[in-house]
Amino acid sequence: MTAGAPFPEDPTFLGRLDQLHADLTRHSAYDLGFPGATDLPDMTAVSRFERLLLNNVGHPYAAGGSYRLHTKIVEHEVVQFVADLVDAPLDNRHGYVTTGSTESTLWALWQARRHLPGAAVFASTAAHYSVAKNAELLGLPLHLIPADTRGEIRYDALRAAVTEHRRRRRGAGAVVIATIGTTMTEAVDDAALIDKTLALAGVDPGQRWIHADAALAGIPLALCDPLSRPGFTFADGVHSFAVSGHKFLATPFPCGIVVALADRHTGRGSITYTAAPDSTITGSRSGHAPLWLWYLLRYWGLPGLRRRAIAARDLAAYTERQLHDIGWPAWRAQEHAFTVVFPRPPQHLLDRWPLATDEHGNAHVVCMPGKTRDLIDRFVADLAHAITGAVSLPKTVAC
Repeated sequence: MTAGAPFPEDPTFLGRLDQLHADLTRHSAYDLGFPGATDLPDMTAVSRFERLLLNNVGHPYAAGGSYRLHTKIVEHEVVQFVADLVDAPLDNRHGYVTTGSTESTLWALWQARRHLPGAAVFASTAAHYSVAKNAELLGLPLHLIPADTRGEIRYDALRAAVTEHRRRRRGAGAVVIATIGTTMTEAVDDAALIDKTLALAGVDPGQRWIHADAALAGIPLALCDPLSRPGFTFADGVHSFAVSGHKFLATPFPCGIVVALADRHTGRGSITYTAAPDSTITGSRSGHAPLWLWYLLRYWGLPGLRRRAIAARDLAAYTERQLHDIGWPAWRAQEHAFTVVFPRPPQHLLDRWPLATDEHGNAHVVCMPGKTRDLIDRFVADLAHAITGAVSLPKTVAC
């Protein structure tokens, strides 16, 4: 068989790929319910690397090692770019490119457990579902704290829970997951208020760990005026920070970036096989993800990233107005949110437009970069048609 020829035992396999591509393209025309930017630029400059096995095995800052086909030099620059955005101290920062925010949170909790033995984890009921899974994997006790009607953690309940935990385990530390953009409403837990809450609960600074899970909102918020946004950076008291690459930054595959204080990082020493220190969750890591992230960050630069964020917020405000115009309640958890929340539409509309929903009867659209007014107009028109003849309109859940 000649190289590149179809497998004779399955002459239809190229046709199956054609059909899969057609199906996915059709679904993309109704993609509004989950966060993923779609304004991917021309990636020809990095596509030439696709036939190379790029494996960033070992410590991300260790350029040496036995395996030389890696992109750690650009991975380091990606981490530094994000670290600069979120005020990580220049002489005290560490991080790497992960498979996504779930791995980033797992890594942060792993580091917190090594730094604060006996500590418990506290997160809001609106935190990402992976927080509970990661705590279970690491054997860490998890306390879920009520969120308010818009999805932000209740600081009074957090203080009470931490105080009670420390009453039972005198001197125990506290690890708090601050969700910077909840999955359903894009509400933000203010890390500065969390830090103050921990102080009021009697937790010494050395016994605190605040992890900012900023998968969607981290970079867009970092581009805002600091006086107009909630606290979520290292200057606000966080010890680790995570953002997704496949959401705002538009990589066509899941990935993430985690940044942490270097003096709170504990590795596992050098591995003879790889001739590099082991400090990440996975041994082998994609070298392609850092390359794509590096290219996209430099392609847009800070001005381009800021323009994309502003356009997304403008589209969210437009969506909110359009829904109000047809009499359908809609709201945003905070002024910078890309996410517009509204009562769950009729099921036959959800069959066409697959939207995320919650147990409170809400649904949402996420106005990511690349989404257009035409797409919003199609959705609103379909919703208006679906609710024609309704006896009464639903009430919004939020205050």
